[in-house]
Formats: sequence, C-alpha cells, structure tokens
Amino acid sequence: MTPADVEKNIQSIDYKTMSLENLIKELETKLSTHSIPEIKEDANAIRASFYYQYNDELEKAKAIFLEQEGEDAVFEYEKQALQVSFKSLWKQFLEKKNEHYKKVTQELSDNLSKKEAIIDQIKTLVEKADVSSSYKEFKQLQEDWKEIGAIPSDKYQEIWGNYHLYVEQFYDLLHLNNDLRQIDFKHNLEAKQQIIGKAKELLENADVQFAFNELQVLHKIWKEETGPVAKEFREPVWEEFSRITNEIHDKKTAFYNDLRSKEEENLTIKLAKLEEIKGFDFSKNHTFGDWKKSIEKFEKLKEEFLAIGKVPKNKSNEIWELFKLATKQFNTAKNDFFKESKKTQTEALTKKQALIQEALQWKDADDFETATEHFKRIQAAWKKVGFVPRKQADALWHEFKAICDAYFDRLNTVKLEGTPEEQENFKKKEAFLEEIKAFEITEENYVSVLKDWLAIGLVPSQKNKIDQEIQTVVLGVLPAVDAKDKADFIKYQVKVAYWTAIDSKKLYDEQNNLRKEKDQITKDLKQLENNLGFFSNSKKGNPLLETALQSIETEKSKLAQVKLKTKFLRSLS
Repeated sequence: MTPADVEKNIQSIDYKTMSLENLIKELETKLSTHSIPEIKEDANAIRASFYYQYNDELEKAKAIFLEQEGEDAVFEYEKQALQVSFKSLWKQFLEKKNEHYKKVTQELSDNLSKKEAIIDQIKTLVEKADVSSSYKEFKQLQEDWKEIGAIPSDKYQEIWGNYHLYVEQFYDLLHLNNDLRQIDFKHNLEAKQQIIGKAKELLENADVQFAFNELQVLHKIWKEETGPVAKEFREPVWEEFSRITNEIHDKKTAFYNDLRSKEEENLTIKLAKLEEIKGFDFSKNHTFGDWKKSIEKFEKLKEEFLAIGKVPKNKSNEIWELFKLATKQFNTAKNDFFKESKKTQTEALTKKQALIQEALQWKDADDFETATEHFKRIQAAWKKVGFVPRKQADALWHEFKAICDAYFDRLNTVKLEGTPEEQENFKKKEAFLEEIKAFEITEENYVSVLKDWLAIGLVPSQKNKIDQEIQTVVLGVLPAVDAKDKADFIKYQVKVAYWTAIDSKKLYDEQNNLRKEKDQITKDLKQLENNLGFFSNSKKGNPLLETALQSIETEKSKLAQVKLKTKFLRSLS
C-alpha cells in the first residue's frame, strides 16, 4: 500500500459504525459515481465491515432463536436478503474492476506503441540534421510525448532512455542555431518557474499527503516534459525547486512520525484492551439471563477495541490474531453453554410432552380422589421441568392447561352436583332427619345416633345444609344433663360430628388445637406442681396453698377434657 493509500484510509469514513443497510447504499453510490481506482480501498473496507457485522449479528440472532425455539426449529435469518443484495453489488464491483484492469493493460500497451513511434520520428529528425526546418516538428513531438499516458512499468527505463538519448542528440544539433536555442531556453525556463510556483503553493497546503503526491507529478513534469535552460539559470532554478521539495519532504516525514507515534499509542491501548477482554469473567454464568448480560458487556469491550485507531502495519495482523484468540475462550464457553442448553431443552420438552400424555390418561377418570392426586403430582412435576423455548413452551402450556382445566371443571361440577353415591346419601340423610325427629335420644344412645349419621357419608356440597339441620335437631332433642362438663362435652361431640359429616377443614384444625392445648396444660400443671415446694412447711388453711391446690385440680380437669376430646376425635377416623 502506498503512502497515499494509507492516508486515504486514515481520512475515509469509519465504516465500522454504519448499519448493514447503509453499507449497501454506500457501495452502490460509489459504484455509480466513482471510478474503480477511486473506490478500490473503500470498497474493500466496506466489504470487511459488512461481513464482520453481518456474521456477528447472524450468530447473535441464531443464539437467541435457538434459546427461544429449540434446536429442532428451522432458523431463517431475517437479514439474509441484505447479504444477497451485497453479493450482487460486490459482483458488479469485481466485474468493473476486471474490465478496468483490462482497459488499463490495453492503454499501457497502446501508449508504449505511441512513444516508440515518437522516438523513431525524433531519431529521423536527428539523422536529417536540418534543425531549422525540423525544430517546429521536434517541439510538436515533445508536446505529443507529454500527452501520452503511462506505459508498462517494465518498459519505462528502456523507453525513457531511448527518448532522452535522441532528445539530447537533437539539442546538440540545436546548439548550432543560437537563435532557436535561446528561444527554447526561454520557453523551458518559464515552464520550470511555473513548476516552482506550483511547488510553493503545495508547501502551504495543509493536506500533507496531497502536497507530496502532487510534488511527484511536478518532478515527473520537470524531468520528462521540460528541456534545459541557459547555463546561468540551471543551478538557481534547480536549487530552489530542491529546497521546496526538501521542505515538503520534511513536512511529510514529521506527519508520518506523528502518525507512527499515534499508531504506537494505539498499539499500547489495544494491548491493554486485549488484556481486559482475556480477563473477562464469565465463570458464574449458569442461566440464559447470565449469558445475555455477559454477551452485552463482552460486545461492548469488542466495540471499544475496534474503535481504537490504526496500529503499526507490521503489528496489524499480530494484533488481529491476538484479538481472535482473546475472544475465543468466551465464544467457546458461550457456544458450549448453548449446545448444552439445547440438549437440556430437548429433554425438558420430552418430559413436558410425557406429562401431557399422562394428564390425558387421567382427564376422564371417574375415580376423582385418585385422579386428583395424580393431577396434583403432575402439576408439581411440570413446575420442576427445566427451560423450554418460549414458542414451544407456550404451545405446550396451553395444551396442558386445557387438559387440567377440563378435569378440574368436571371435578367442580361433580362436587356441586355430587356423585351418584353422594346423591343417594342425601336421600338417606333426608330419611335419617325425619327419623330422629321422632326418636328419643338419651345419654346412652346419642353416640350411636352420631355414628349412624356419619356412617351415611358425604352429600353434594351444595346440599350439605341437610347436615346442619340434622345437627340442630340432635342438639334440640338431647336429654338434660346436670353436670356442666358432661353437657359441654356432648355438645362438643355433636359439633365435631357435624364437621366430620361435611368434611370441614375445622376438623383438622381442631386436632392441632387440641394438641397445642394439651401441651400448654401439661406445661402449666408441671409449673404449678413445682410451685408446691414453696408451701412444704405451710400449715393447713394457708390461702395461697389452697389456691395453688385448686389451680392444679382445675388444670387436671382441663387435661382430662382435652384427652376425652382427643379420644373422641380418634374414634371417628
């Protein structure tokens, strides 16, 4: 790459920041408005930026798709059309490039033939040795030579040598005609002074690279397109042109020294950023959310690295290889995670499909008690199954939920209306209710009445008012009992029987309450008995002692009641 190309790259657009769509538009615009030599470097930079960004976005999109849809789904990249468009434009570029170089090759060959013809014509003028009559023709041949473009580089020295040889021979002849010689010297001096004037303008130009490039053109014109000047002017004009040339060279050297210094600084910054990339910690990533956060942070590090300016050319490939190596560990771990996740997702998908099939087997079961237990187990297992891609997960969940809803809707309907057995029980309880209204309930038979009530079984939930009516009748016809404790216990038995008849949650709460009450009474009783030690020397009739003894008897009575209630509860199970 020439210095001009380097500078052009430095001042060109930062294509890394452009979107894929804008990169395509940029290449399309350049193809339609610029020549191939003008856009060659930019076209290559556009292509590199396009495929780096396209492949990066493709990898991310595919990872997200597989996360959501699973590995069995067919991935179609939504931006694939952009790649097709870019490939079409790039094909146009290559075709134009090939066409351009074919044309250039032909032009070089044609220019070579033209210059060879001019050399032959000057040679003929020299051989005629008639300067006066051939001077005008000689000057025209020189003008024609200037108009001819470049020739093949491997022929340049040979052609220039031959041309210079015969031009000098003609000037040797021209020296014999002093008038013509002075005219030519004057013309050549004016041309060289114009070149010096343009060189001075270049010296003031802020675009160092442009000035240097144009200086090369001026040197070519000085060498190839202007002849000698009078002896007294030869050294002064050349020294002035050389001085300006040296100053432009000095500016160029200083510019590239600054450029190299900046590139060295960029190299240091990039190496530091590479260390940051290599040290990026992703060891605690265990979920898609963890990796999503890490990918965002890692991509930011990569963007920061790519945003750093150019490094010395001899380090460019090395730095790029280090960059690829630094990102390899993260990318490998990320890819391994997604591969393993695909496997886990497939297993989770299979488990959920199996649970759906099992739920279907129980959906229409008539054994509601067993079926309900199975559905509770299946639903609990469903919650524990791992991640399934969202699209498939939604479809599976809708299917599974529909099956569960259908079963529990049927179960709720049955609970309200009751099973055939529960409906039959309702009829039996209606008869039982009429029977006990006329039945004499005594202390000896009331427990038997309660057990007969419970033996009938459950009725439909919307009809369990019948049990409340039975409870009311039983309480109404119970015999009068003098002992309050006994009367309270009988009423307690009826209440518990009612709870049992309707399968009330209060029955289960009562068991826990009795257990807690027993523990508390036992604790209090023990404390009271321990307190009797304080009254070991007290005489009978001590009010405090009497109170303590009374409290112990009260707690013992409570404990007896709790034990009695507990025993009754157990007898019903």
